[in-house]
Amino acid sequence: MKLRRAFTLFLSLFLLIAFPLSVAAGKPVKPATAVRYVGLGDSIGYGMSATPGNDYFTKYSAYLQAKAITAGSPYSSVNSALPGLTSSQLLDEITGTALLTTTRAALPGSSVVTVSIGGNNLLGPFISFVADLYGVSTSDPDFLNKLTLAVNADPGSLEDAMFWQILWPYSELNVAFAAGVVDFKADLPATINGIKGLAPNAKIYFLTVFNPVYGNSALHDFIDKYIVQINNELKAKASTYGYTVVDVYAAYASYTGTVPLVGFNMTAVPPTYDPHPTDAGHQVIYELLVSASTVPVKPGKPK
Repeated sequence: MKLRRAFTLFLSLFLLIAFPLSVAAGKPVKPATAVRYVGLGDSIGYGMSATPGNDYFTKYSAYLQAKAITAGSPYSSVNSALPGLTSSQLLDEITGTALLTTTRAALPGSSVVTVSIGGNNLLGPFISFVADLYGVSTSDPDFLNKLTLAVNADPGSLEDAMFWQILWPYSELNVAFAAGVVDFKADLPATINGIKGLAPNAKIYFLTVFNPVYGNSALHDFIDKYIVQINNELKAKASTYGYTVVDVYAAYASYTGTVPLVGFNMTAVPPTYDPHPTDAGHQVIYELLVSASTVPVKPGKPK
């Protein structure tokens, strides 16, 4: 009899403890927050000149995906960056007024957006100037290689031309660079508002424009004064428009390593003229993004 009472008491206590747990376990669980990463911008965002898998978009996407998997969150990503885009062309992509609307289609539902834009506001006029100087067509599929060969065969022509472009305040490049800065300042608010309109919950990370020319040369200083204006505008508007600035410019400028971050080196033998980041340069950008990130992933929980 005592054994039966002990067993009954034990069973009652077990049911008292276990029953609430079984009810809680049976409640429906909210799905984990989905993570969608969209990369926007120009050839740097596209990953031009990086070896496959070593561009910052691919690396950062893998990082976000790993975080999402850990939290049990669905994950998706798309790189909508396009080589050659200026700030005005990116804005056209976002608003849907451009012929290519992959950017506008990609943004809805995104939770993380990185933007690399502004460099072509300056680089575009510079490349066109040098291409015209050497008679190389920018529409040639092998344009960059042919331009490099042409400049290496006659570097003096570029040096002479740049001397006058830098010296004369109203030179072709000074006027074009100033116009590029004006365009960027005008495009920035609408670009951010356009992204937020399509992806209101996204965390936006805006990369500053870096100077591809190393050292304290006249060319470096000439380009730098316009790059700084673009970057200052990015920083000044960040709190107003709610995005995070990822300062690639500062990281590249303070770099003391021996592996080049950019493929542009006029002092190399032979000189190289690729203004895009190397694999090492993309690694720096990736690390900056990771450092700046607050990954918006939350595990599911009972309703």
